[in-house]
Amino acid sequence: MLNRQLQNALEEIFSIKFVADALKQHTVADNVILDRPNDFKKAILKFGKLNYREEHAEYVQNIDTDLKIALICSLLNNDTRTLVSELGLNYL
Repeated sequence: MLNRQLQNALEEIFSIKFVADALKQHTVADNVILDRPNDFKKAILKFGKLNYREEHAEYVQNIDTDLKIALICSLLNNDTRTLVSELGLNYL
């Protein structure tokens, strides 16, 4: 249930199509997490500190597509969530 609520919120922020497409590209997310860990950390921490969907929507307009995919997959894709856990990225 919580996962569905999170997905609904992300769909409102990014769009239903973007979230669906992002979830099909979890290898892109994995590459971002592995190759650009500081960028990923900065993006996920900033995203998590925002309170309102309008703030989230405004913030994601200013990050690149690959980081958007990584953000979505780190929250919704089991394979990417496993990678995040294995890497010990406990700031999520």
